Amino acid sequence: MPDASALPDDRALLFELFETTPRQGPGSVATTRRALRLLPDGLRTERVLDMGCGTGGSTLVLAEETGAHVTAVDIHPPFLATLRAQAEARGLGDRITTVVADMGSVDARGTGYDLVWAEGSAYSIGFEQALYSWKPLLRPGGCLVVTELVWFVDQPDERARAFLAVEYPDMRDEATRVRDARGAGYDVIDSFRLPADDWHAYYAGVERPLREAIARRGAQDVYTAMQREQQMYETCGDDYGYVCLVLQTPTRSRV
Repeated sequence: MPDASALPDDRALLFELFETTPRQGPGSVATTRRALRLLPDGLRTERVLDMGCGTGGSTLVLAEETGAHVTAVDIHPPFLATLRAQAEARGLGDRITTVVADMGSVDARGTGYDLVWAEGSAYSIGFEQALYSWKPLLRPGGCLVVTELVWFVDQPDERARAFLAVEYPDMRDEATRVRDARGAGYDVIDSFRLPADDWHAYYAGVERPLREAIARRGAQDVYTAMQREQQMYETCGDDYGYVCLVLQTPTRSRV
């Protein structure tokens, strides 16, 4: 979703808009499952931490596919209320715990997780900070799966560069993010680019809530921001997108 800090007067409305959408950024059930299949063979996944879970688009898949207990963290309580309702409806209420917290504040969530998951959320605290802050939460040999917005080309369209310089000033290219992960002490197990269908589904999912918000509250600034973001992707989407990185901590300390 658009950077809420860029729309200070509409921050509450922006969060409200996404309370009824399945995902708060590009992604899909298929992409979550694909990332799960890339985890190392034999990896134990009894305890999973989903950072910036939103309304639970990935959380529910994680609980269903792994059988793990999933701790889902988000800063916006209504997102978690939506997730809890869906979890109960699917018979997963006893395997999903929701926590209202800032992802950059790690004290209250314990350690020893087998898997930390972060679809489209690391940017909110900074990709490199996320790598370092979340690593202590993992047990030795545990994995971090993170999706991050990156440049796919060395010389992106100037329109996209100017737009994303405002929306995400810390954006880097794919190879840089791989180096960042290795520099933080992770092994890079695998990676893949999210398909364009994930973007299209995201924008389709937000269209109705957005129109309802306009009719109810005159949310023209938010509408304009969303339209500009979508048009930019449709025009320049070959130059940038999300990459999913499957990372693993070493099983023992490196000397």
